[in-house]
Amino acid sequence: MSGSSPVRAVLKVLSAWAAVCLLAGAAHGTGQEPPPPPNSGASPPESSEPAGEPAAAQAPQPAVDERLGTPGGALAYFMAARDYRTIRELKSVMTAALKAAYDRDSVPFNGKQGVRLAAFDFREPSPNPNAKALTVTVKSLWEDQGEAVEQRSETAGLERDESGQWRVGKLQKGTVEPLRYKETVAGVTALRTILRAWQRRDLEGAKSFMSDAFKKRFAGRDEGLAAVFSGDPSLRRAAFRILELTPRGGSAAVARVRLVEMVPGRPSSLEGSPKSIGLVKRGSRWLLDDWK
Repeated sequence: MSGSSPVRAVLKVLSAWAAVCLLAGAAHGTGQEPPPPPNSGASPPESSEPAGEPAAAQAPQPAVDERLGTPGGALAYFMAARDYRTIRELKSVMTAALKAAYDRDSVPFNGKQGVRLAAFDFREPSPNPNAKALTVTVKSLWEDQGEAVEQRSETAGLERDESGQWRVGKLQKGTVEPLRYKETVAGVTALRTILRAWQRRDLEGAKSFMSDAFKKRFAGRDEGLAAVFSGDPSLRRAAFRILELTPRGGSAAVARVRLVEMVPGRPSSLEGSPKSIGLVKRGSRWLLDDWK
């Protein structure tokens, strides 16, 4: 019976070899390598992505404009940019839909035939913190060569984008009130020239339209004339409005006007400051004789 031990040993070797062949055949059939035994020191498979790079590149974030952080700020920026010389700034605060409307017809935005926006006013909106859109009524004053010619009422629709910035997505024209003084009264041309000098802060140009009596009242008081024709540099002289011009005989007239000034880029009253201006005729010329 001692001879059976070598036989058992051979049978064990053959059995182990058969098991190995079966495992190898199974792995070949599935296209996979047999898993390594535990703690075999095999390295994990390498990643196909370059080391140190994110799985996907992030899209660049749009620049944030603080002026568009509130609906009031966006609307003020939009209104202040309504001019043919600032088209890029104007479009930057429009939605894509409003840009398309502008490209089709820019007249409702910029005016026409020299008529330009002079001043605007609206009540500062206070939207709900979660609001995505709101509507604001805005009034605007339009001028031609410094003279107020019409006042508009418009409805502006504002929208907030994903970044939290507000833009104007709609502009609907409402009422229009004509303001241009149309009466043909002696002295009105000189009055307009004087008021345009006020609007342009042209003191030297205005002096040639002053009577001797008016100059004498301000003799030695150039600062007084400067206050009238130069004024506060922090305010923009938006427009003048002629309400009436009443003759006083054949050589004098008194005008009632309103002078509109505003803080640049901000909503301001469109009423203007009331003034009474006296004119006197000297020869063929009408001259400034009083300002109060």
